[in-house]
Amino acid sequence: MRKILCVAALALAMALAGGGLACRTFRDRLAALEEQAVLQHQRSICGVEDAVAEVQKDGLGMVLPRAGLNYTRSQQLILGTSTAAFALVQDGAAAYTTLPQDVAAADMLAAAADTQGMLLRGRYLLLGSELAIGTGSPAVLVTAVDAADAFTARNTLLYGWLAVQAAVTAAALAAAWHYEKLQALNDRQSRFVADLTHELKTPLTSMIGYADLLRSAPLDESRRRAAADAIYHESTRLESLSQQLLALQGLQTDGVTLGSVPVAAVFADVARSLPDAALDCDAPAGAAVRADRVLLADLLRNLVLNALHAEPKDGTVHLTCAEAGGQWRLTVRDNGCGIPAGALPHLTEPFYRVDKARARANGGSGVGLALCAEIAAAFGTKLEFESTPGEGTTVAICLQKEAADDEKAH
Repeated sequence: MRKILCVAALALAMALAGGGLACRTFRDRLAALEEQAVLQHQRSICGVEDAVAEVQKDGLGMVLPRAGLNYTRSQQLILGTSTAAFALVQDGAAAYTTLPQDVAAADMLAAAADTQGMLLRGRYLLLGSELAIGTGSPAVLVTAVDAADAFTARNTLLYGWLAVQAAVTAAALAAAWHYEKLQALNDRQSRFVADLTHELKTPLTSMIGYADLLRSAPLDESRRRAAADAIYHESTRLESLSQQLLALQGLQTDGVTLGSVPVAAVFADVARSLPDAALDCDAPAGAAVRADRVLLADLLRNLVLNALHAEPKDGTVHLTCAEAGGQWRLTVRDNGCGIPAGALPHLTEPFYRVDKARARANGGSGVGLALCAEIAAAFGTKLEFESTPGEGTTVAICLQKEAADDEKAH
């Protein structure tokens, strides 16, 4: 959250800086256009006043319209299509105009009334000045200068700055996301090393203690036997832990070859590997999944052992296979002690135990479910946990359907 706030602050600072730079650019361009507008306005005043004088010499009526038309023609001969736009206003109306159609009449009259200033209306700078001519009621010249260049320069800079801001913000968010992921990975690795050290310390301490007892003093047969049994037990625990860690590492690096695996045959493999366990297996005939038979059996065996350690009330662990949305859903269910809701998200973390004392008493190392999760990931799926304390636990895995291979099933 803190990193997101920092990125938001960076984006806001860049937006303010870009907006300020765009406004400054707009003001600079507009100031330059204002100088050009004043010069053009002064030229138009002189030219129109001369044109009015020429028309008055001829003694013809409609002095302002004729003078405006004559001045426009003379400017077209000199400037071509870039003739300045202007209007001659008298008695609150335009006597002659070449102003663009998108200049509103109200804006033109406002400029005619404000002969001491300059108005920015839309994309145009409007200037008004009273003409020094003898035509009865006062006449005002209003010129319009297109300020589109100032707006274009401002918008180009603003859009470019926004693009840079978006890129920088996206890069900052990506960096923050990767940093969070890296931090989480470092935390996991630190916890893994700490937990592994703890797991190794307990059996090694026991083994060193019993070995020191054996070598430091003569013991009777029963005590010597107990010490040797303890050393053997802890050694086998270390061996099992090392094998599980190697299997876990192998799954993460080597990958798995998948094929058609009959579910009933895998259930039978699990039952054969646990002859003393009470298992209730139910798999439809012909049900086959895309997996690896040995790894799937190992996954289910670990889940069954965990279920047995939960001490089911009926003493039985139930293995079932049922259709679920075009897949086969394999479940391992018990009605034992259950798992607290807060522990469910951490079950597949290496060395995590819900009840550390009971896990040690059963010889668990806390790697089994992590290994199961890696096997499930190798199959392209994940473990799903449902548990209620005091009522039991269900662990499920959904696997892709495969055509049954009769030879493998047999």
